[in-house]
Amino acid sequence: MVGQGLHIRKIVCLLLLGTPAVVAYAQMPVMLSLVHDARAAGMANLGVATSPDANSQYFNVAKYAFYEKKGSVSVSYSPWLRTLADDMSMVYLSGAAKIGKENYLSGSLSYFDAGKVIMTNGGYGVGKYISEPSVSDWAVDLGYARSLSPYFSMGLAFRYVSAMYAEHGMLTIASTKAFAADVGFYYRYPFGKNLLTAGLAVNNVGSKFQFANNETAFLPMSMRLGVHYNMTFFEQHTLGVGLEGNKPLVPENDADAGVFAGAMKSFGNPVSQITFGLGAEYTWKQMLILRTGYFYDNYQSGNLSRLTCGAGIKYQRLRIDAAYWIPLASTKVLSNTFYITFGYVID
Repeated sequence: MVGQGLHIRKIVCLLLLGTPAVVAYAQMPVMLSLVHDARAAGMANLGVATSPDANSQYFNVAKYAFYEKKGSVSVSYSPWLRTLADDMSMVYLSGAAKIGKENYLSGSLSYFDAGKVIMTNGGYGVGKYISEPSVSDWAVDLGYARSLSPYFSMGLAFRYVSAMYAEHGMLTIASTKAFAADVGFYYRYPFGKNLLTAGLAVNNVGSKFQFANNETAFLPMSMRLGVHYNMTFFEQHTLGVGLEGNKPLVPENDADAGVFAGAMKSFGNPVSQITFGLGAEYTWKQMLILRTGYFYDNYQSGNLSRLTCGAGIKYQRLRIDAAYWIPLASTKVLSNTFYITFGYVID
């Protein structure tokens, strides 16, 4: 049995991070808000405007239209909040395939294991012990991308989400589901050997979660906007730098609003809710890769600012990437967070 003190700390941090173990918050589940792969994690969550890769499904499905590979598959793993518990983790499986000259089909499966939660007849950590059920969420989606010109592409993704939550005074664990869609736009313009790219994506717009007590919760709808510049020099060296912002599209004080009305009301939320990522990626001979970045999260919002670093290696069709986070805020709940991604590419 997990110690009660550890259990309470775990629940508090899950609340702060928006994890689906509790209904009282306006949006869920946390899985849809977390970066999923090591490349993006090593560059401060950059992904909406970077070059296409096997994991473009999560950030901006439109990028696949300019993917120079016939197909790819990738699996990513990250333990979560390991400073508090050893039973939380996230797994992400993604793949894409080219069909025709200008079309790409893609798909992904996300799984977040929040570990065991101690259930009592008096609430979390209070009253008589009942059980320790496991709480987990998952999502599956299918995407389509097409280039509309040599410089511009558009993509759509449709998603089914299943989440678990506590109900009836924390006595039982129940499940709920929702449907969502992403729409993305991607622009690229070459300058000789250099390349300027920009991306815009609106993610997780869909039905709200419905609970047994008639309460509802938004999916973590968001809008990402970014720009990236990739430079090649001395033939063997490539350096890419980018800046991206992520704005939540969930209203702050109106959990009962409709999905589209809520998204519009979210523009009245404090500007401090917008997070920013500044990242860089250096590649040598298309083989060895180093990454770093700075992620800014206002102290009035989540206070999860951090430095990020990562590395990768490419060998023929195989790809291996890793990333590590260094929290800068006073709270260290993200200490020891790392990602690892394995990929296989079909040229």
